[in-house]
Amino acid sequence: MKLVLSTLVLTTTAALAQVPCLRGGSDEYNARPISLHDVLAKNAFGADHRAWRVATTCIHVDRTASIGLHAMTRCLAQGDAVSTTTIDGHREVCRVISVVPVGDDYAAAKYKD
Repeated sequence: MKLVLSTLVLTTTAALAQVPCLRGGSDEYNARPISLHDVLAKNAFGADHRAWRVATTCIHVDRTASIGLHAMTRCLAQGDAVSTTTIDGHREVCRVISVVPVGDDYAAAKYKD
């Protein structure tokens, strides 16, 4: 029984380690506005550098805003906090609706009104 349980734990841990995710630590990502309600983000470290579209509950994400992503766990997920701050100090704190990988190149993606 112990052998089966430890094998199950090791298999589950290995499978979870291989799931790609957008990390939500304070300095583990690059993020920028991509539309009025969405943010484009990518991991700054690690092997997975593809772009992720983060849909938010924000009313208006200004194209010049600085973006903060704050995950409750290792990966950003639905319900985690997103903060936007413009150069004039306007701040909005909202929540993540969804996080999906996108095919867009992070550098080439344009803001869409």
